[in-house]
Amino acid sequence: MRFPRVIFLSACSAFAVAVAGLCSGGALAAQESGTEESVEVRELRAALLLSRNQLAAERERGGELEEQRQVLIESLAEAVRVSEEQMAAARETKLKLEAFGVDLFTQENNSLEQRLLKAVRDLDIAQQEIERQSGAIRQLSEHFMKVLQSAPELTEAQRTEAEAAIAEAGRTLADPAAGSEGEQDISKAKVVSIDSGVGLVVFDAGRGSGVRIGTPITVTRGDRPIYSAMIVDVRESISGAVLQDRMADAGEVEVGDGIRLLPEQKTL
Repeated sequence: MRFPRVIFLSACSAFAVAVAGLCSGGALAAQESGTEESVEVRELRAALLLSRNQLAAERERGGELEEQRQVLIESLAEAVRVSEEQMAAARETKLKLEAFGVDLFTQENNSLEQRLLKAVRDLDIAQQEIERQSGAIRQLSEHFMKVLQSAPELTEAQRTEAEAAIAEAGRTLADPAAGSEGEQDISKAKVVSIDSGVGLVVFDAGRGSGVRIGTPITVTRGDRPIYSAMIVDVRESISGAVLQDRMADAGEVEVGDGIRLLPEQKTL
């Protein structure tokens, strides 16, 4: 019976040692697992903090971008407003030019100044031809009157009819003396409107004062000439002229400035 008891005690001792080993091993494993979990938590917290910082930075950057967007919207609105004003001014200028017979937006090889000068030359040639024909008709009328007076065989009715036709032709022709009268009238003319954008001035003398397209004039202030100009449009009581060269440092043309013919221009 003693032998089995010894065996039993030995077995109990071995079991106790095994249990103690298992307990100590479990505690050690638990301690090691707790250490590893603590490291993972710290890493997660660090990553979370980094994400929060990045999110705050992105929100701040988003706020700055929103401010820039608002500034751009305001700038765009201002640009649209200015553009509309400029387009309205351009349309008004175009209408004014069209009123004076100038098409600024026609695509041609020649410049506006060249077209104006060509138109002035053509008008001057046409005017010279009209004057030549008027002189020829006037001379023919004078000779016809002489022939009429030396033809006693004509009846009184025929003579009266011929004289009436000659008188009507004389009234139709321009009077050579009208040039000097026109010169006196234009010396009293004043600038009544200015379009500085296209260099156009309007003055209060027109066809009734003997003004003619293509006539070179000067704009004066008092007795001092300040700009040379050329007449490009003539109406009944007003005319328009394009400014050419500055003749004196007296500022820009103003309403109320005078109009004179150039010194070498004797008549209109």
